[in-house]
Amino acid sequence: MSTLFFLFLLHLALGLLLALLLVPRRAGPGFFKLCSALAVFMMACGLWLLYRRFGSTGGPGAPGGTTYVALVWTTAASLALSALLNRAWHLGWRRLQMPLLVGAAASGFGALLLASPNPAFAAADLSSTLLLGTATAAMILGHWYLVVLDLPIAALRRLTVALIATLVLRGVWVGVAVVGPVHAGFDEARLVASGLWSADGIFVWMRLLFGLAGPLSLVWFIWKTVEIRSTQSATGILYVQLFLVLAGELLAKYLRVAAGYPL
Repeated sequence: MSTLFFLFLLHLALGLLLALLLVPRRAGPGFFKLCSALAVFMMACGLWLLYRRFGSTGGPGAPGGTTYVALVWTTAASLALSALLNRAWHLGWRRLQMPLLVGAAASGFGALLLASPNPAFAAADLSSTLLLGTATAAMILGHWYLVVLDLPIAALRRLTVALIATLVLRGVWVGVAVVGPVHAGFDEARLVASGLWSADGIFVWMRLLFGLAGPLSLVWFIWKTVEIRSTQSATGILYVQLFLVLAGELLAKYLRVAAGYPL
């Protein structure tokens, strides 16, 4: 469970940092301070869970195997840079804001790669990260129209487009993972895949329903409410969207850790 929640929190924090690259400065310091603080909190919780389970040097079952120590330090670097980013927005250090954001995202991306045993897992983790980040950032930004009254609707429209794109990307990867040879070499993964059409594949079905079918069914409503500038309605739908995405990605992390299935 420690590995599962570490991966989930790392991917969510990194995705939120990446999504900040799409948000204009007009959202105000408060938005960037909130998102960077959330990233710091999630990475700190993830590191605590990992340290509590495996200690400072790792051991059997530690993510990344022999790269465990590098994974911990890379995540810690991303956490520290995110904390500095938060202070840069609070203190108005404009010249440092973008370099710190890029540095925090780059360190987090390094941690993502270190936690991925092969390219198939890296592709699954990256698509998960992008989806988690855009879904979370879009929901928070929807609220921000009550804080910054003159915030242009183009900001939420941009994140909505990114959300749709990442949902499609995630769906394509999951399709490849379910019907393709991605799970070759993983015995438990083959059992999960072969059980897709039986009761044994219940977690795969739940992952597909909550993580993909549900969010995709809401895309049209989100887009239409953004187009008519009904930000409160869009935010309400984005709440539901985020809940479904979080549930789906948690199930995907469970299948990744328990069955070695890069879904």
